[in-house]
Amino acid sequence: MALAQLMQYRVTRPTVGLDKLLEEANRVPHLADYLNRIVPEIGWPDYYEGKLPGELKKAPNINVIYPIGDNLYIHVYMPPGGTVSGYRKYVVIEPPRPPRALVELVEEKIAELVTEKDISRDEEERKKLLLKFLEQSVDIVDSPVNYNEMLLRKRMGKLKLKKVPVYRRDYDILRYYLIRDKVGLGVLEPFIKDMYIEDISCDGVGYIYIVHKIFGPLETSIEFKTEEELDRFVIELSERIGKPVSHARPIVDATLPDGSRINIVFGTDVSLKGSNFTIRKFSKVPASVIQLIKWGTLDERVAAYLWMLLLEGMSGFISGETASGKTTSLNAIIAFIKPIAKIITIEDTAEVQVPHDNWVRELTRDTGSVESSVTMFDLLKAALRQRPNYIIVGEIRGAEGNVAFQAMQTGHPVLATFHAGSVVRLIQRITSPPINVPKTQLDNLNFVIIQSAVYREGVMLRRMLSVNEIIGYDANADSIIYIPVFTWDPAKDVFLFRGKGSSYLLEEKIATMRGISRRQLKLIYDELELRAQILREMKERNIIDYYDVFRVFAKIFNIIDEKAKAMKKKEGTQYAVLEGLEEALRKIRSGELR
Repeated sequence: MALAQLMQYRVTRPTVGLDKLLEEANRVPHLADYLNRIVPEIGWPDYYEGKLPGELKKAPNINVIYPIGDNLYIHVYMPPGGTVSGYRKYVVIEPPRPPRALVELVEEKIAELVTEKDISRDEEERKKLLLKFLEQSVDIVDSPVNYNEMLLRKRMGKLKLKKVPVYRRDYDILRYYLIRDKVGLGVLEPFIKDMYIEDISCDGVGYIYIVHKIFGPLETSIEFKTEEELDRFVIELSERIGKPVSHARPIVDATLPDGSRINIVFGTDVSLKGSNFTIRKFSKVPASVIQLIKWGTLDERVAAYLWMLLLEGMSGFISGETASGKTTSLNAIIAFIKPIAKIITIEDTAEVQVPHDNWVRELTRDTGSVESSVTMFDLLKAALRQRPNYIIVGEIRGAEGNVAFQAMQTGHPVLATFHAGSVVRLIQRITSPPINVPKTQLDNLNFVIIQSAVYREGVMLRRMLSVNEIIGYDANADSIIYIPVFTWDPAKDVFLFRGKGSSYLLEEKIATMRGISRRQLKLIYDELELRAQILREMKERNIIDYYDVFRVFAKIFNIIDEKAKAMKKKEGTQYAVLEGLEEALRKIRSGELR
């Protein structure tokens, strides 16, 4: 009936995927019901079953539906006449809620089956247990059931149920909502499933807002109508992730089961608009450096330069404002570190991903007590005793910054993210309280990447604005000397290289370590270009997956290592590197290495 009703609405413009959308509506009743309500108002939407095309970022009039799995769909559009907020709408199309009486009957029956042995922190295991108990609790029938009457009779003691009879059409809906609310994150679960969402933001009572990778900031259809509803949700959410909020501890930072970062502020004591939360989503598999090159965050030569620095144990900061992509870039370039390195990561919330086998992952612990809490400062001091080849700090904010510089001074390379929009501001923050690093020690930091979210033709992009080498401290001027080796040209969206002879780190640090004489400095720039060619070839051959990219880098490292071992003199090391890179390039082109 619902599909027959839909067919009366005329198609007034060329529509993408209409046949497939009608096929889906025929299969999924709640999608057909939704289309019946929305099509008369805004016309037929485009339907994209696969990947959303990038050109939608610039499309002025959006009316798009796409699936996110489990018979859930997302509709993004601008309502006729706009919205009060000015945002486009992001509507979650999900099944109608099952009858309250049915949920109560089934939850009571499941509660009778659960024992202490059935408690699990693993999300998949909890889902399996819930589905097992659901099957044991219900009897699927082919005719409608009066659940209200059944619940009333059960309450009055006039009915005993071995199993709850559930109408077949209600079962799938019941199953979806039990998993969503008991195992998942309730109303937030569709946002977690949607791979295109970057940030989820609840500012208080009202609608939830998101940042979409294609469509930018959007106002969702999900809202909290009262403070009581919002507070209850926030408390349940915080308890589920193991960091309960309270009036005594109103602020919590934590990691969700899928790896996303969440910040919760509870109550009106510290937030005038009431409880709020922000979720920063992270992919289970990080973006690789090849993916960042495809996105234009950096180019092949910038990446090749960073590859050389990290292979030789240089310390660096990725700096920029919030949501500039610092952690994404950090995860990507970690793959450049030698595959045999021991890496220790130190974080407040687990965001850094490391592809290396020898990886120690450490997290702070905030108990509210000075005696039992473990800070970044504590973990960084402990890391110095563990003989790491690289220490990676999720974000430097306070006194741990001073310890990070002490680590660099004692020969432990450090990578970290930092909040500062330029090298000058980074230096100001590092040399001021609470970090307090003396200017004379800043040359222990070898390079600084400045990254930002920029807008071109109305579309938000992330770009490395500059890659800077820290040269040292000038006592006469009382200032730090640094060179921007690479800069981004906003007019042409390209990266500019200062050219051969401009890199202090390549010529004075890496060339010296390799035993390259001043007359042979050209060889170091030959290596830079060869590595850039390899990255370009990987991009052309679509070697994008994070772990595939790391495996290629590891194989290239081994090829070069074998060539270097065959060289009798130290002076031949650079020739071994170049020969190894040329061989790797040939193998990538032939498809032998991937």
